[in-house]
Amino acid sequence: MAIFVTGGGGKTSKAVASQLKDASIPFVVGSTRGVQASSQGIDAVKFDWTDESTYPIPFEHEFSNGEKITAVYIVAGPVADPSPAINSFVDYAMKEHGVKRFVLCGGETLKKGGPFVGTVWSHLEEVGAEYLVLLPTWFLENYLDWFYLPLKDENKIYTCAGDATMAFVSSEDIAALAIKGLTSEKPFNCDFTVHGPELITHDQLAEKFSKVLGRKIEHVRVTQEKRASMLAEAGFPAAFAQFIAYLEANVWNKEVDEATARVTGKKLLTCDEFIAKHKAAWL
Repeated sequence: MAIFVTGGGGKTSKAVASQLKDASIPFVVGSTRGVQASSQGIDAVKFDWTDESTYPIPFEHEFSNGEKITAVYIVAGPVADPSPAINSFVDYAMKEHGVKRFVLCGGETLKKGGPFVGTVWSHLEEVGAEYLVLLPTWFLENYLDWFYLPLKDENKIYTCAGDATMAFVSSEDIAALAIKGLTSEKPFNCDFTVHGPELITHDQLAEKFSKVLGRKIEHVRVTQEKRASMLAEAGFPAAFAQFIAYLEANVWNKEVDEATARVTGKKLLTCDEFIAKHKAAWL
């Protein structure tokens, strides 16, 4: 058994790779940067969803004990409609290399057969693959990039979320569930909503940052239009910035889904624990 981890630079892909490494499970990471994305104990190969010539490369990787890739962790690349390319790779992996197992990481609003990678979900069912679809809510790790500079430099968290409650989840916990899907003896063949252990508002999250960092952190409420503009100014493609602002304004959690804790059997990372763990990043 060996795992192919796509989206090498992504939050959950990095966490999946790290946990596979710690568990001594053979794997290789796919990245548009190729071998330059390798690090100690983590091998990377050239892979690009939009370039079919790279599809054979991960299967040519030589594992230490001759293992073959049996499962793939799927994270979409930064393209407007990734489904056709991902479905092509799924077909290639199944037909040419006998891969049966796939774990797809989407988002909480993803619908089977719907936009973005919704048609990947339906395709996995149609071709008879063994699969698990992850539907995570907002990542805590967003505060290490999207929200990083305003939090560090201005002591502010800007959102258009208002009083919405969120079950913020760590990439580490998403990865733990992904690995269950990749390595379990029996396939799940279903989807899981992926939540953290608590419901809080952004005002409450700002209070938690204030307590740990020892300075006042303010949640600044802006309009959806303003939020999209801010994200675009920060470097996000305009369409993606508008999509994120829409989600921020319209998607919230009313209760905690406990599937992740139940299936992984682990204590999920709280907001307080996450902030304390990464405290140095915002000092």
